[in-house]
Amino acid sequence: MSEHSIPATRISGNQIAALLKRLSSRDLAVLRFLSAQRYASTAHLQRVFFTDHATPSAATRATVRVLDRLLTLRLITRMERKIGGSTRGSAAYIWHLDSAGERLTRGQNTPRRRYTEPALAYLDHTLQVTETVVALHELTRGGDAHLSSIAVETAAWRSFLTRHGTTAILKPDLYVKVSTETYDDHWYIEVDRGTEHLPVLLAKCRTYAAYKATGRAKAEHGVFPRVLWVVPTQRRVQRLTTAIHTNKDLPDRLFTVITPDQLESTIRDDADTAAVEGRNP
Repeated sequence: MSEHSIPATRISGNQIAALLKRLSSRDLAVLRFLSAQRYASTAHLQRVFFTDHATPSAATRATVRVLDRLLTLRLITRMERKIGGSTRGSAAYIWHLDSAGERLTRGQNTPRRRYTEPALAYLDHTLQVTETVVALHELTRGGDAHLSSIAVETAAWRSFLTRHGTTAILKPDLYVKVSTETYDDHWYIEVDRGTEHLPVLLAKCRTYAAYKATGRAKAEHGVFPRVLWVVPTQRRVQRLTTAIHTNKDLPDRLFTVITPDQLESTIRDDADTAAVEGRNP
């Protein structure tokens, strides 16, 4: 279990109101981020919310100070395992919402999320999704493009009827819209950690093709988003790309396969192309 966890007791409206009075807009943004991402490291939170400091060390101290205050308020908590090798103190922790934070960020008529210790494979995948979101925030900060919409996992999922009349669910890790004054660029993002066999990935590609055929995504977004696979190695890029190209059931131009270090150039290059073409739903 996590350190400083509190029993899943009911938190009153008065208690929530009292907590809200003690929180800044940045505090609330951190809580909402953890609600969406489930898990994030201290470094992740620093890179998104503490970018206005003179030095990295000052930013780290400010991040730790805020997280420790939210921990004291029992709004967030941290896992016993740390990351970052020999990094010491709160700078090395993985964070998630505690009961009060979960209650404060939970929408109306939304079931309570109960914390259980995650399996290592699940945690690794979730943290890589968080890393992708953080990278997207960084590459759209201070430029013409901005991250105008992002939906994580279940918020991006869509159920639909296939042409055979069966119910299927599209389950992207992320849906992202990057916008400027002249275009909107839409992406579904799949974060692969190299643990699934290739047929599993191709089956998911076929789900995207089936969902595209329904026309529902075009009705929702104006276009069907491109599908971006982020895989751990260049060898995996080559294998998945080849498998997609040789599968006659898949529209291969729908899919792009990259490694994490290619994320920025891929998003920027596509944005530049969209600007030249005047692409805008």
